[in-house]
Amino acid sequence: MADNSKVEQVFKTELSKQFYDIVVRVIVSEKATRLIEFENKMTFEVIRSATKPMVKLLIENEFGKAVKSVNTINNHNGIKVAIVTFKDEGVASDLSSELGLA
Repeated sequence: MADNSKVEQVFKTELSKQFYDIVVRVIVSEKATRLIEFENKMTFEVIRSATKPMVKLLIENEFGKAVKSVNTINNHNGIKVAIVTFKDEGVASDLSSELGLA
């Protein structure tokens, strides 16, 4: 049983390292702020090769919050954007406060 928790801890540590390689930044704009306040969503810029399940796993591991869904958009500048919807109400605004965005 002790080996399982050690392996899990190593896995989480490795995911935390990869988080900063895949998630480029949190997007702060008027639209992103509106999504945080009214729809419980946060917007992140991610690398082009990031997949929805990958983004979900990284966000849940890094912030410890349950993710309901992830939508991705490739914009006209070649930037991939992930819009993350959280399961519990108010998580996005709490998280943005913790990150110093609001």
